[in-house]
Amino acid sequence: MTRAACSLAFLALFAVVSPGHAQVGDRQNGLALARQVCSECHSIQGPAGSPNPRSPTFSELAKTPGMTSIALMVALTTPHAGMPMFMLTAEQREDIIAYILSLR
Repeated sequence: MTRAACSLAFLALFAVVSPGHAQVGDRQNGLALARQVCSECHSIQGPAGSPNPRSPTFSELAKTPGMTSIALMVALTTPHAGMPMFMLTAEQREDIIAYILSLR
């Protein structure tokens, strides 16, 4: 691979994983969906604790060091203890992620 091609590949990768890249998703739709799907366990607005004390608030998630849209996508698509698996469309996941990251 030429030096120019390597540089271009690196810049493309950096643009994809950079936490500052443009967000996709509609945060208002994400809030509405979070009210329906997530609020039983998580505090989705404000600093109040979550209904389930083991569930982080959305604000805490947003402010976690290193939290990115990719990390949230993994959390929403990978089963883990205590988190029910929801069948969300890609657009719904993007909307919820956009909402969570808007809380920074």
